[in-house]
Amino acid sequence: MIKRYESNPIIKPEDISIENDELEIFGVFNPAATKFKDEILLLLRVALKAKSEKDWIKIPVADKNDSFNIKILKWKKHKLLKVEDNDARFIDINGIRYLTSISLFYLARSEDGIHFKISRTPVFTPSADYEIYGVEDPRIINIGEKYYITYTAVSENGFCTGLASTEDFRKFERLGIIFPPENKDVVFFPERINGKYFSLHRPTVSFIGKPSIWIAQSDDLIHWGEHRLFLTPTNNKWERTKIGAGPQPLLTDKGWLIFYHSCGDNQIYSMNLILTEKNNPQKIIGKSTKPILTPRYKYEKVGVVPNVVFCNGWIANDYEKILIYYGAADKYVALAETSLDFLFSSLKTL
Repeated sequence: MIKRYESNPIIKPEDISIENDELEIFGVFNPAATKFKDEILLLLRVALKAKSEKDWIKIPVADKNDSFNIKILKWKKHKLLKVEDNDARFIDINGIRYLTSISLFYLARSEDGIHFKISRTPVFTPSADYEIYGVEDPRIINIGEKYYITYTAVSENGFCTGLASTEDFRKFERLGIIFPPENKDVVFFPERINGKYFSLHRPTVSFIGKPSIWIAQSDDLIHWGEHRLFLTPTNNKWERTKIGAGPQPLLTDKGWLIFYHSCGDNQIYSMNLILTEKNNPQKIIGKSTKPILTPRYKYEKVGVVPNVVFCNGWIANDYEKILIYYGAADKYVALAETSLDFLFSSLKTL
């Protein structure tokens, strides 16, 4: 079934090095995963926050006047300052919303998929106007010789989806915004299907409906159209609030396996599974009857955001063993192992 690694979490905030004395690690979580040569690579989301100071509110943002530099915005606390801070992830100051941390990406390498060597400095940092609040939740999709990275870019104008590519995980080329605000949880299918590329994405809705997964098509991975509603939240306790895509879909002899996250009652996040037709990824033919992975242990229940398991990356080793790398409580990276047989057994034919 699902077997968690006994020494979870495998990566903790204290495993990340940082040279800025004004900042501290808020969390390391939601990694993308891929095979590269003889290694497994994780692209780690690392969130940094300003060290606390009595009587001051401090917010880190990227300095737009530099290729990458973090500056600290500061407000002295007083009665006339209007502050709402009911969520650890953001704060409203005088009617303007800021993130309490700024995220960037570190790279972790492993030969066994368990023990990782982490880069001493970030490999991908905010550098554009649409990223000044950070870059978040990457997914890695290997297509041909290139590795494409979709990620959430955040600024004072909302969150959108950026795209970058690399061939060596040393140099990254930014390809711009591919889905405008407010859209996130974007992942590509790793090959053309009937001559087209397909992607899953999650627009945010607030007036009517619930945040759902949509599917789109493209000729070049940059320009996306033919958008269709793909999957909506089911009215049950584990996904009635919202859903979103997870890691790169896996192609099997039965179709495309798609891991997705859901948020349900009490803001608990879980991971679920669907299966689509091989030659028609828009047609869902199977769905898990209950979550595949739910918060169970302390490191998944207690952290920056409680009761969260969130997967952006998995590795299939000849499908006999599937390694699931996931964020736990928005603070840690954890590892679970499963098999293709178990995943198929969890599906109900539609």
